[in-house]
Amino acid sequence: HLYCIGRPLDSIQKELEATVPVLAQLKQDDSKMRLLIVLSTVKKLRGVDAGNADKILDSTLTTAASGDVVALSAFVNLMKLEVFVFFQHWREAIDLVQNAGDVRLFVRGTFSAVRYTFLEALTYLKAAKSASGWKKRQMKKSARNTIQIIRDWAKKGNVNVVHYLHILEAELAVLNGKNNNAKDKFKVAIITSSRNGFLQDRALAHELASAYFKAQGD
Repeated sequence: HLYCIGRPLDSIQKELEATVPVLAQLKQDDSKMRLLIVLSTVKKLRGVDAGNADKILDSTLTTAASGDVVALSAFVNLMKLEVFVFFQHWREAIDLVQNAGDVRLFVRGTFSAVRYTFLEALTYLKAAKSASGWKKRQMKKSARNTIQIIRDWAKKGNVNVVHYLHILEAELAVLNGKNNNAKDKFKVAIITSSRNGFLQDRALAHELASAYFKAQGD
């Protein structure tokens, strides 16, 4: 997954645009469709032809739903969630998470499942922060359950999720009002994302930390 390993977005776009025609010539329609989904997502993240990118993602999701192609629906929902989190559109993100079903079930065994789990946990944490009463407790419980999945992967030696865990633990500390812990976790999240080459996640950690410090008046 070119985005998740930290390639610059413009580099990813150029490679995908060069690959799509090749797949079309080879009649690799399924692979071409997935690359078009990723290409549309990258363009939207870059602010390039965002309107057309939205149309492609939405039409693909509609086509997948009408044909009961659940794996394709799950992949589109992952890409849409990526965009919502990137731009910190948390209301849209939680709506997607709650309506998309168990995406992990249909992308099991791929890095997409890992990525979705991280984005899902982060979305639950943000939803809990803006909620109250039983809704807040529900969102926080869902966040903790999803974080535990990532924590288990880290314990089993998956080094590619360690920075995810630091980001999520920072946001959990924010939710619990543990300000000193939150600051430490954000710092570690940024360092770990940078050291391991996850450029997009380093940027995300910076953005989340910035939002936190701004809310604190710091």
